Amino acid sequence: MMFFDDLRPPPPFDPQAAAYKDWLHLKLLDHASGSVGLINVSLHGAPDDPRSRAVGTALIHVPDVGWIGNLEIRGFAEAAIGPASIGLEQVALAVDHSSRSLLASVRDPDDQLLVRVTAEMIAPPISVEQQVPLGHGWISWYAVPRLTVKGEWTIGSERSDLSAASAYHDHNWGRWYWGDDLGWEWACFHTPMTSPDDRAAASPPIAVVFSLTTDRAHHHIGRPTVNILAGQQRRTFRGAAIRLDYDGTLDAIERRLPGALAALHQDHAQVRLPKRLIVHADDGLDCVTLEFTGRSAAQLITGDPIVHGYSFIHEIAGEFTCAGRLGDMEVAGSGLGVFEYVC
Repeated sequence: MMFFDDLRPPPPFDPQAAAYKDWLHLKLLDHASGSVGLINVSLHGAPDDPRSRAVGTALIHVPDVGWIGNLEIRGFAEAAIGPASIGLEQVALAVDHSSRSLLASVRDPDDQLLVRVTAEMIAPPISVEQQVPLGHGWISWYAVPRLTVKGEWTIGSERSDLSAASAYHDHNWGRWYWGDDLGWEWACFHTPMTSPDDRAAASPPIAVVFSLTTDRAHHHIGRPTVNILAGQQRRTFRGAAIRLDYDGTLDAIERRLPGALAALHQDHAQVRLPKRLIVHADDGLDCVTLEFTGRSAAQLITGDPIVHGYSFIHEIAGEFTCAGRLGDMEVAGSGLGVFEYVC
């Protein structure tokens, strides 16, 4: 399995360098508590442009509590940027090639959030090196559907061990400007890992990754892709093999960041976000149906540092169920998911 992956800064004299974007992303799904978290570090703009910014985000949704965490914004010169790492004062994420692991750290005393985890890659990566059109630019990505987790987070005075959690990682890079006519829908869904002693398990642990590029209004869409990992078996569905249905609308966006931009963009305080996503994947050989129900959404307002423009990233936390057949194996399960909806 190939796990080598680095940041992709623009080469010298790249005419699209001003539109450079690069980010490392880790989603944590704590099946014991039902909490889901995301840690993200990203670069926006040409490396030699003083306007360019490094952004770190750490958010956790805790059932019956809400979203905990915040984001920080720095100049490139204030960030520790390595070949496969981005470190800011409060948020850091690094890929350790030697151990096939991700190392993540969050120190946010103002929001009473501390995280220190190591996530080990246990699944083959999904690599999309081609430049997929996105607005007037393009995007590529590299994703690992499932990782095991060691570590803990502390929220307020509550400390939680994350050994029963699972994780998803992706690295996206490309050339686009926030505020362009672009959007995407991206999601990961995990059932809990099955204990080696649980001989009665009817289905192996399942991880699903869903990706779709769109325009800003989500009217014109690219080719959807669904990757399913069930135990050691992996299947990919694309294009016409996938049917998507949306049902209902989330009641409200519970958290909007950063606060100053949220105050300036009250017109996006009530974005219509789908409450339920139903994914039907059937290529005539294998078939799986997945139903995701969102419980709460956070909105991240992304202002481009080079041109005047804004996009809105919505992280929707919730639960899912799935059932179907892969080859001669029946699969079924339920667990946690995060649905990312960008407009």
